[in-house]
Amino acid sequence: MVLVLAGVMVAAGAVAAQGQVASGDENPAGAPSTQSQAPAQTPPKNPADARIVHHLAADVSVALGPNWQEYDIGSVPPPMAIANFAPPFHLTGILALQNAKQVAMLQFATSSNPLIGHDSSWLDSQLHMPSGSGMSLLDLIFYYFFPPSSACIEQVLTQDPKATFAPLPTTGSGDSSDPVLQVSLACKPPATMAGFFASQVSGGITFAQTNDGPRAFARIGDFYLAPMDRETIGGMIWYIFEAQRTDPLGPSASTNFNLPGNMQGAQSDYFWAIGAISPFPFVSDSPRANQPLIHVAYAGIGANGNKKAEFMSILQRVQVKGASAGVQ
Repeated sequence: MVLVLAGVMVAAGAVAAQGQVASGDENPAGAPSTQSQAPAQTPPKNPADARIVHHLAADVSVALGPNWQEYDIGSVPPPMAIANFAPPFHLTGILALQNAKQVAMLQFATSSNPLIGHDSSWLDSQLHMPSGSGMSLLDLIFYYFFPPSSACIEQVLTQDPKATFAPLPTTGSGDSSDPVLQVSLACKPPATMAGFFASQVSGGITFAQTNDGPRAFARIGDFYLAPMDRETIGGMIWYIFEAQRTDPLGPSASTNFNLPGNMQGAQSDYFWAIGAISPFPFVSDSPRANQPLIHVAYAGIGANGNKKAEFMSILQRVQVKGASAGVQ
């Protein structure tokens, strides 16, 4: 599957470096990251065409405007200390871009396919579960797009924070309401675009020790989860999910994170698309059962938080080897 693009007490030695990715509007957040062996950016053949082709390995590419710039996220997310609590996608490649002019971030990835044996209805229900359920959209965004920094996790694990007994967050998975031992820490985000979008997703992380073993929970903000959308584009089937922050930005958002313009009143909007060459490989006997999934994750801000048009414009430009020709 290809991905383009919202705690528990664990051992301190499990801490590993994390990476974040950025995305943005084209027109107006482990192991070393697997980068493409092909040139990262290919100049357009026609000088009048401002788009630049970006590559994820040899099989996936996307043509974007010049305001989109690639950057190195370092390690493939999620950080090792919380990897066991993340949704069961094993990322095998990352392409991260950010658009400073439009304050948007974008991440493309390939992954293993844990969806075999399920169907689109199951995927829809899982991604609309609350954060902490293990397979929700908000968990995908938190663990793979804007995870907490290693420094934050290390502070939880090594600086002897105050432990409390409290019930687990509600995840919809039938967890007991009995109090359990847990520690929480609010992570101070860096004054960057990635820090801004990470702060909009989560204010920290909670580690808890339960009767079933350790657990980790993101302290997720308030989001509206839109209904799942299914699109067929250029021989690819995409399942598209949206999480829109419900509360508008205050007057100091731009200043606090060194971002351009006045963002007061705007809302942040996050998208996650999971795609594969048609037919989508939900069954193991599919001719393409072993093909990776493609993920596309996007974060942007706008009036009423509506960035779907921008995200769909990007998704339509994704080219995958073996699929029919997409939008030119």
